Amino acid sequence: MTHLFLFQIGPVQTFIAQARRTQDLFIGSYLLSELASAGVLAISEHPSFKPIFPLVENRQVKGGAPHRFAFLCDDDPSQIAQKVHSAIESRWQEGFVQPVGQLVWDAIGDGEWVKTFERQATTWMEFYWVAVPYDGGNHGDSFKKASAAMAQRKYARTFHVLEEPGYKCTLTGMQSALDINWKKLRNKLHDSRGIILRDNERLGTLALIKRLAERANAVQSDKKIYSTTHIAKDDPDATEDPVGGKDVTGYLAVLHMDGDQMGKRLGELGNDQKHGYEKHQEFSGQLANFAANEVQRIVIEHGGKTGVLVYSGGDDVLALLPLRSALRCADELRKLFQQMTGCTASAGIAITPANLPLDRALELAREAEEAAKERYGRNAVVILEAHGSGQTREAGGKWTIIDFIVQLQVLFEEGALSGKLGYDLLALDHDLYGDHLKTARKSEVHRIAKRRTAEGVSYEKKTEPLINNMINLVEEDKAVPTWSDMANWVILARFLAQGAKQQ
Repeated sequence: MTHLFLFQIGPVQTFIAQARRTQDLFIGSYLLSELASAGVLAISEHPSFKPIFPLVENRQVKGGAPHRFAFLCDDDPSQIAQKVHSAIESRWQEGFVQPVGQLVWDAIGDGEWVKTFERQATTWMEFYWVAVPYDGGNHGDSFKKASAAMAQRKYARTFHVLEEPGYKCTLTGMQSALDINWKKLRNKLHDSRGIILRDNERLGTLALIKRLAERANAVQSDKKIYSTTHIAKDDPDATEDPVGGKDVTGYLAVLHMDGDQMGKRLGELGNDQKHGYEKHQEFSGQLANFAANEVQRIVIEHGGKTGVLVYSGGDDVLALLPLRSALRCADELRKLFQQMTGCTASAGIAITPANLPLDRALELAREAEEAAKERYGRNAVVILEAHGSGQTREAGGKWTIIDFIVQLQVLFEEGALSGKLGYDLLALDHDLYGDHLKTARKSEVHRIAKRRTAEGVSYEKKTEPLINNMINLVEEDKAVPTWSDMANWVILARFLAQGAKQQ
């Protein structure tokens, strides 16, 4: 009997986001993709194997493997699942755990750390699978049943109750830090400047594997991963800030984009009883092409000299970008994703000081992406601007806001508008609230904007056309829900203009 299999490995967000450096972030994503690929490829040569997503061509996973994958197969479900699980575990142990463990052993020798290292390396991964009988005449119904079964399976999540005594890993805060001579390890790695391991870092197994995987030749990548300082300055030759320094030398943008209602779309594709599987595969091909070919190209084109694509899993993108290019890059990704797949996408962008802990910046980007979907109704973008004081400013709306903000930013860069414009607009919702005051609001916006136009600049020629667009975005198109939201966008445009001048 043919079954539809659905697999998922994790934990995804916590594993990737537990990162102090951009290298930690990239390696975390790389590891999960490699593990998922191993699981898919382990079964790809089975005579009855038929991939759903991702696609497999010539023993290669097209576009990289996401943490969730599905296929059709005729064999016994338990045996298939065991084969997939074993392949993932083997790739983890032989490809990453053993090389890093050997590197550390060669550097510092035996000790109690070995037992802790082995234990922590085998108790972190989550592995879920479901299989449902496949109805070739109703592909969509079979896929929906598998998705529902996976949701139920995850409710029965297995929690490992482990004692992690002593000092905790300074990166994850969860595993115990390995009891090793860290100074000796740094010396053996010729890491006197703390490029690989800082003086104050005491890492657990997962964090150490991330940090040393490339040094142990467990990661085969020629991709240059720049630090947050380099990205913020958009300069590959920038001098790194001293470890622990408090001076903010610039801002960077963390972009998290995700397709909207992808589960619903996949279910709709399967509703074609005659061609459901073929349509599902075709859609998987579109996602793979976007992930494998287009995302990297756009990040390179718009990400300046130092932009970093962390991962692209079909409809899911995470990138670190210089401040000046973040909006355009996000908008181009969204446009191409919609063009290639017919689906909309939402994005969150966290703008943070370069010296803000990276895991916090990632958390803000996820919060912004969730707000784009929940508070702004999907097909939207939200920016969370964070300052060193811990305060944040949110600006959100539909994607049509981006072109306006880019044009407004130019006016601020040229000095044609005062930076006080956004703060003046904050009072509109409070003072002139209600549909009956729409005309009054429009007049007040023009009055404020004319007042904030620089001396010698023609309001009618230079500023007024953009202000008319601003009014339309709020009052007519509702691309931006309120004038408070628009005020925050205007303040953000001024901030972006200042950042562009510094880079």
